[in-house]
Amino acid sequence: MINKIFNNKLYICSIGLLCVLTYLLNYCSAIYQCAAVFTVIAIIINASTSIYGRTKTIKGLAIALITSFALLWKLPYYIDGKIINGLVLASFSSVMISLYWSTSVFQKLTSNFSFVKSNFFSLSVAAIIDGLIMGLFFIVNNNFSYPRVLDIFSRELSYKMMYGLVASAIILTTLNIFKNNKKLGCNLKITN
Repeated sequence: MINKIFNNKLYICSIGLLCVLTYLLNYCSAIYQCAAVFTVIAIIINASTSIYGRTKTIKGLAIALITSFALLWKLPYYIDGKIINGLVLASFSSVMISLYWSTSVFQKLTSNFSFVKSNFFSLSVAAIIDGLIMGLFFIVNNNFSYPRVLDIFSRELSYKMMYGLVASAIILTTLNIFKNNKKLGCNLKITN
């Protein structure tokens, strides 16, 4: 009973955190900031998928994206001094689609690999899909030239991959510390 209450509170907190992060995603003014927020969202989604399963996680992400979209749908978005119509909807759609496929990859990989490796590979998939969708949005709407779209895609992808690699190293180190401390605690005998 206590475990179920804790899990529900944790799930609600993760949705709340996703709401905040998806809201902040559209206030990022630089590619490296957007990439950092996206990477954190993807890591939270993968962690939630490992705890609650893919369906419940995707529902939570949808709640967060719909909530953020309701708050931001009239937000005027400027890039290089030009207003970009539809960018908020495009970015939220891109996040949903890329993380939907990313969780699928994550689930398939966790049966063969550790959380850290599965997380990194699924982050890579999410980064590529998100970059392709946003690049397509910019091309279809004639917002930027092809070289500019390619430049944005390559910089965003490189930042996301770098952040994913750093996050994976931190997660691996943290998990190893907990694992070693657990072993240390089992071998430690307390005498009165």
